[in-house]
Amino acid sequence: MAKNKSHQLGQRRAELAESLPALSQKRAETYRLNSDALALDRAGVTHHAPQEILRLAEDEVTADAAIRDAQRELRHLDAETTSASGGGLGARVGRALRRVRADR
Repeated sequence: MAKNKSHQLGQRRAELAESLPALSQKRAETYRLNSDALALDRAGVTHHAPQEILRLAEDEVTADAAIRDAQRELRHLDAETTSASGGGLGARVGRALRRVRADR
């Protein structure tokens, strides 16, 4: 059962890691579009309606939140995988101590 859960966690982690480049690109695009629209608006060149500028700002916030959520989930999955596999520091120390005792 632990192997199955570990496998599922690994699959989910791989999916998230694979999605990060696209999320980063989306965040960069939304930042650039919003920044350009604001700069044009400050310069008095109105290419975008006020509602469009608000939408661009919301898109940037949404894209930023999506990448932060993916990174947070990756950290959580890493911690869960370590816990499920018994690969934490305590487990490694315990195994090392047992080996030392067995060698005596």
